[in-house]
Amino acid sequence: MRKHLLAALALAVPTFAIPLVNQLGFAPESEKTVVIPGNDANPLEVRDMAGNTVLTLEAPMVYDWDYSGEEVQTYDISSIKKPGTYRLYRDGYIGNPVVIGENVYEDLTKAALKWFYFQRAGMALDTRYAGKWARAAGHIDDSVTVYGTDLPTATVVAQSKGKPAPKKADPKIIKSQRGWYDAGDYGKYIVNSGITVFTLLELYEHFPAFMDTLQWNIPREFPKMPALLEEIRWNLDWMLSMQDKDGGVYHKLTSLKFGSSTMPEIDGAKRYAIEKSLTATLDFAAVMAQASRVYAPFDKAFADRMLKASGAAYYWAKHNPKALYKQPSDVQTGDYTYGGEDGKDEFAFAATELFRATKKKNYLNDLSAYKIRSDGPWWGDVNMLAVYHVALDSADFGAKLGGAARKALLAAANELRAVGDTSAYRLPALPSSWNWGSNSAMANNGIVLLHAYYVTGDKSYLDGAQQCLDYLLGKNPIEMTYVTGFGYRSPRNPHHRVSESDFVDDPVPGMLVGGPHLGKQDINLDGKELWKCPNYAIADKPALAYIDNRCSYATNEVAINWNAPLAYLAGALQAIYVGHANAVVK
Repeated sequence: MRKHLLAALALAVPTFAIPLVNQLGFAPESEKTVVIPGNDANPLEVRDMAGNTVLTLEAPMVYDWDYSGEEVQTYDISSIKKPGTYRLYRDGYIGNPVVIGENVYEDLTKAALKWFYFQRAGMALDTRYAGKWARAAGHIDDSVTVYGTDLPTATVVAQSKGKPAPKKADPKIIKSQRGWYDAGDYGKYIVNSGITVFTLLELYEHFPAFMDTLQWNIPREFPKMPALLEEIRWNLDWMLSMQDKDGGVYHKLTSLKFGSSTMPEIDGAKRYAIEKSLTATLDFAAVMAQASRVYAPFDKAFADRMLKASGAAYYWAKHNPKALYKQPSDVQTGDYTYGGEDGKDEFAFAATELFRATKKKNYLNDLSAYKIRSDGPWWGDVNMLAVYHVALDSADFGAKLGGAARKALLAAANELRAVGDTSAYRLPALPSSWNWGSNSAMANNGIVLLHAYYVTGDKSYLDGAQQCLDYLLGKNPIEMTYVTGFGYRSPRNPHHRVSESDFVDDPVPGMLVGGPHLGKQDINLDGKELWKCPNYAIADKPALAYIDNRCSYATNEVAINWNAPLAYLAGALQAIYVGHANAVVK
């Protein structure tokens, strides 16, 4: 079954079962597991590079994994703690070396964070910082039309509704510079920026001393500011430009349709700031309040500006609670909406961060009226982002709210860990995790488990987070890391317009691709084939439904909200295992 399916995915299939393991390695004190497909009864030997046997394990029970249709055996080699390189033997040498070391995730963390520099809009990437991936500036966005205020667009919309064209009026123009390209396309989206910026700011909030030690090569406009905060500010500046004078925030900045695979400077489609929305405004309010706290020691004026903008956004949202985004008929770019959306989780997210920043009781009162749940996190449900900080700062929020948040957090974490403890791959993944951006779901599952570790100190949650990272870095049925440029085998052809058109064979390192799932949105829609991704359509198991091909936007695209949890997960585990756990563990 396994050999047949992997061949169908056009992947190389070995003649023996290769051990599936985190290809970057492990910290000495971390949990370390190896998955070997099949049901071989031979023991597993671990030898050092001198050929000495350091551990022998008898064959464990055989488990079936429904997500791949495999039989596998899982070996725990956690007792090996001495840094070094090791080989695995089972009836002969098998697989790639296994590394144990102090700083195995530091380079990954830096690359995952530097990728945001490569996503910068409105800026030329110089060879001093971008190397062979240097490119010209595109999408300066210094003259962006507010959607519906220019005559051609207004006329099209009016005519589509059978109404007369409006009288000629000057279009409303704004400057909306900087920001990150959202994904493989050239749009900039407030909703997706919300969870992305939150996650990156949390990494700095939780591990400031560790993050201050990390440097990666980016241009420095604010040299006294930590590198991570310097990068995040590029996007915060853009987000601030998307706020209207009344406090409302435009949902996105895109062209009317997705552009083709061209370099940014060649893509000349007209760009629009499209409609103010409740969700965008509240996500904006939340991260601006959060950022005001983080940036205050480095730039108080900037922090004060963000807090003022946050308060204005929250005020607008309170007075426009029904202003959910509705995609105009002539706009085809991502809408970042979903069925049943009501904005309640965004209100909780914003109220949480504004209370943390101001300690004003009106925000606490609003949050107290919200029913805390154990759902999320993803851009469509930011409930868990509120849960994180209420649980961690329960003394500030009060016993009732703090207790509810802690209960919700541990309920989510316990469900994940129960699956991780008993499944074939030891992966804390739920059926809902196998969706578009499944790799992001795995990373966010790890972040849920890390927060449970912070509030309890229970290492089993830390082990669960490690298993999530292990999956992303090679302990998976595809036998590859899902991060470009890392591990023994990694994606080469991401769905990413710059990568598709820059004439550079190697993709930028540090990009997390979306990952496998059965949605196949890029294969079939209403029975009609959209793309011809070779052999990908026949995969019938979610953990195998992936192809490393630029045509597969459903499994091989990249996105800022996928890279942020990768950076957090890798960075947090690295920080904790080098001695920074006391920064967050209660």
